[in-house]
Amino acid sequence: MAASPPTPLQSILAGGAAGGVESLVTYPTEYIKTRMQLISGGAPSVSPPRLLLQTIRDHGIRTLYTGAGAFCVSNALKSGVRFLTFDIVRGKLPKNPETGKPTTLNTMVSGVMAGVTESLTVVTPGESIKTRIVEERSKGTTSTFAVIRSMAASQGIRGFYRGVLPVTMKQSSNAIVRFTSYHTLFSLLQGALGSFAAPFAGACAGVVTVYATMPFDTIKTKMQGTSGRSGQRTLHYVAQTIKEAGIRGLWKGTTPRLLRLSVSGALSFTIYEYVLDISRKAEVREPNFVIL
Repeated sequence: MAASPPTPLQSILAGGAAGGVESLVTYPTEYIKTRMQLISGGAPSVSPPRLLLQTIRDHGIRTLYTGAGAFCVSNALKSGVRFLTFDIVRGKLPKNPETGKPTTLNTMVSGVMAGVTESLTVVTPGESIKTRIVEERSKGTTSTFAVIRSMAASQGIRGFYRGVLPVTMKQSSNAIVRFTSYHTLFSLLQGALGSFAAPFAGACAGVVTVYATMPFDTIKTKMQGTSGRSGQRTLHYVAQTIKEAGIRGLWKGTTPRLLRLSVSGALSFTIYEYVLDISRKAEVREPNFVIL
C-alpha cells in the first residue's frame, strides 16, 4: 500500500527537523566556503584545508560556527517551507495516468516553486545576515544583533534582500536539481538498498546540485558582502568575478560546499523520511475514544 501524502504539518515538522540537523552538522564547511568567496581576486589563493587550520589556529574552533545561529534557524525554516511547498504543489499537479505517481515534469515544477518560495520568505534575508556576520567577524568582534541593526539602519529592508535574484535562481535550481535527482534515484534504488536508498540518493543529489548551481552561490555571496555596492546589477558581479579569477572563479568554494551538500543531502532526506514515517505511525496509533 502506498504511503498517504504528508499533511502540511507533517511536511513542516519533517522538513524543519531535516534542515536544522543537517545545517548544524555541516556549518563549518559553509563558513569556510563563505570566507573563500569573500577573498578578493587579487589576494593570494588559499586551499580549504589551509584556511580551516588557519582559522582554528588563530581564532579557535568556535569561530567555525560564526554566523551559525542565523544560518541554522533560516535553514530549518527554509527546509520546512521547501518541503511544505514541494509536497503541496506536487500533490496538486497531474500524475502519470498509468502508474498514478508524480511525473518527472511534476517533480521539476514543484521544485521550482519550492525554491522560489523559500528564497523570498526565508533564504535571502537569512543568507544576507550570515554573510555579513562572517565578513564582519573576520575583521573583528561584532555580535549578530549588532550586524542586523547595522544592516537595518544603513539600508533598511532592502539590505536584507541584496542578491535576491541570484539567491532565487540558486534556490530554484537547487530545488529542481535536488528533488528531481533524489526522487529519480530513490525510486530506482529503494528495492535494492531499502533503508539505505534515502541517504545514498540524497548524497548523490547533493553532488549534482553543487556543480549545477555553484555560480549562483558565488555571485550571491559577493553581492551580500559589505564590498558589494548597493545598486549594482547581478551581471556586474558576474563580469567582475570572471575578470578577477576567470570562469573558474564562479566555482570558487566548491570543495567545502561539495562536502556540505553531499552530507546534508544524505542527512536531510533521511531525517525527512524518518520523521515523516514516525508522524504517520503516531497518526495511525492515535486512539479513537467512544463516548457511551
